Amino acid sequence: MITGLTRRQLLASATAAVAAGLLPRRAMAATILRYGNAGGPQSLSNTFNGTLSDTLSERTGGELSFEIFAGTLGGEKDLIESMALGALDIYNGAYTGTDQFDVMYSPYFFKDGAHAKTVLDSDIGATASKALEDKYNARLLGAGRLGGYNLMLKEPIESLADLKGRKIRAPQIKGCIEALSFFGAIPTPIPFNEVYLSLQSGIVDGVLTALNPAVQFKFYEVCKNVVVPDFGLALDKQVISVAAWDALGEENQTILQDTFDELEQEAYYKAGLDAKGTDLAAWAAANGDDALIDLDASGLATDIAPLNEKMANDAFGDGSWAKMQEMSA
Repeated sequence: MITGLTRRQLLASATAAVAAGLLPRRAMAATILRYGNAGGPQSLSNTFNGTLSDTLSERTGGELSFEIFAGTLGGEKDLIESMALGALDIYNGAYTGTDQFDVMYSPYFFKDGAHAKTVLDSDIGATASKALEDKYNARLLGAGRLGGYNLMLKEPIESLADLKGRKIRAPQIKGCIEALSFFGAIPTPIPFNEVYLSLQSGIVDGVLTALNPAVQFKFYEVCKNVVVPDFGLALDKQVISVAAWDALGEENQTILQDTFDELEQEAYYKAGLDAKGTDLAAWAAANGDDALIDLDASGLATDIAPLNEKMANDAFGDGSWAKMQEMSA
């Protein structure tokens, strides 16, 4: 179920319920978890969670489902903080404010999505999850591999060196900010829900974000060009508050975790890979084939490896980058 409440209304409702000593839905036989994401209703992240909600309802005989807030409650920082405060039960998005997850957004931090999953399933992933849980009193259900992060630019470039001096909107994510700075761009953190107006008004010269939600929000209307080679990997963290998790009970906890893991491979990861061609076609349909900038990115992984090595070792300890490279073999 997709809902159009504002963040203020949701917070007010949750505060009133807590003041009364009981959230109404906790007294009901059916548990409807309040889920929030900054993207629109048709973005892949939210269609996945619609499918997840429907599947959970089927597998629990209607006992467990989601109420979906898609693009109505503010940016990702607002959403994850709302979850920590109890106004939401589940957060889905890129932002965490933890170095351990944020460094993973640098280009070629992973070889590909399969490599990312291997790392996330290792002790390195466990360290990242622990940092997230400690910061927000929440549990990581998993990371939805959404596909690539891409550069979208108002004016074309011939190489990444042409980014020098350009103001590029970046999420408040260390890997994105450091990578843009590495190529001489001026990273400008702006919440996702403010990107369209920032491009339209000329506050920024371009944007770095996941391609699929960028198409859903029609950024191509105010930003002509998109760089085809990926500039990072989108990993949507699906996080549930400890309070909501504990209230589920062991049986529904297992169903929720197993169902997320089962669906993510096809309905998130593969769907994200498949969506890129369609999303690029939508961009070209709006702005012409010349709007798709197919740069030679063959040397990018080598160029940025020293930065990635430093960030990995700073976040996870000396030798972590080398360990990650062994996992990609």
